[in-house]
Amino acid sequence: MLSLAACAGFQLRGADSALLTPLKGQQVLIQGLDSKISFGSKLSSALEQAGAGVATDSPATVQLTITYLKEDKIATAYSAARQVREFNHFLDLRFSAEAKANPQLKPLESSIRVERNQIYDSRYVLGVSEEERSIQAELETEAARLLTLRLAALMP
Repeated sequence: MLSLAACAGFQLRGADSALLTPLKGQQVLIQGLDSKISFGSKLSSALEQAGAGVATDSPATVQLTITYLKEDKIATAYSAARQVREFNHFLDLRFSAEAKANPQLKPLESSIRVERNQIYDSRYVLGVSEEERSIQAELETEAARLLTLRLAALMP
C-alpha cells in the first residue's frame, strides 16, 4: 500500500507529449532546397510525420538551411576483366538549423551521409536500373528521417 502512495505524482506521457514529439506544432522554414525535387518532398513528408509544418515565409519557429546536397555513386569493386561489380551509392548533406522561437539555443551545424551498396550484373541491366532508383529513393528517405531527428534534438 505504501509503494502505491509514493507514485501519486507520477503520470504517463501521452502520445502528444513535447518530450516524445518535440517538433509538434513547430513551423520549419527550409532554405537552400527546392521543394519540387525528390529529396525536398521526402523532407517535407518526414517533417509532417514528426508533427511539424513546413513554413513558406519567414514567421517560422525553426529555420533549416541546406548548405550542401550531393547524390552520387562510385564504383567500388571490379571483376578480373575490369568490369564494374559493385557500386556505392551515397547522399551527402550539410545543413544548419536555428530555433527562431528560442534564440538562446545555439544553432546546429551538422552533416549527414547515408550509403548503400549495389552489386552490379551487366546481364540484368533493366533490373539493375530499377534497383538503382530504389536505392536512391531509400537514401533520400533515410537522410530526411535523420535530418528530422537532428532537428528534434535541437528543440528543448
